[in-house]
Amino acid sequence: MSLRYASAPNNGASLVRDSLNRLTLRKSPLSDLGVDISSLPIQQPHAVYDLRADEVAAGKALSSARATGFRYLIGPTGTPAAAAEVITDGAGAAQIVANINYGPFVSSSARALQAIPDISETQAGSYEVRLLRFSAIGVVALWLKADVGGTDILYPLAPVPSVLQAEKPYTPQDFFAAIMPMAERRAQSHGPLVP
Repeated sequence: MSLRYASAPNNGASLVRDSLNRLTLRKSPLSDLGVDISSLPIQQPHAVYDLRADEVAAGKALSSARATGFRYLIGPTGTPAAAAEVITDGAGAAQIVANINYGPFVSSSARALQAIPDISETQAGSYEVRLLRFSAIGVVALWLKADVGGTDILYPLAPVPSVLQAEKPYTPQDFFAAIMPMAERRAQSHGPLVP
């Protein structure tokens, strides 16, 4: 089994570092914890893909996932303190830090990245680590994009809606079968959505 990441965007880590340095000038959840923000390591980023309820409800599944940026875990491997998301332009250069997040998906991402090399489903394949986000229904998963001929794996991050089990590998078919009723309800109640 091997895991790899998409090429990091040009200047992405430096944009994240600049944002962290600006955080040292004001109160934040990290400063409230007494964390030395300027010394936090910035980990290898993973590409972020977003889903839309109307497209999932139409049966498009992973084929509708749109690349929207890169997400960097910030802090030591296994115990990050935050995550920063960078938006890129068409040439792959980082343009802006869209957000710095301290929520539950930070720690569940770290747990997942430590666990996935040991799950039986990943033992024989090679995968690109991605983040799959379906904000309309509150689902975030690691998307292990298989090399040609392999099967992708979706690994939901806690917290999850009751239709999924966190930190359990799913085939794309099983994952989308579980979330389809939620996607259909959301698409019907809100019409076409943007990620």
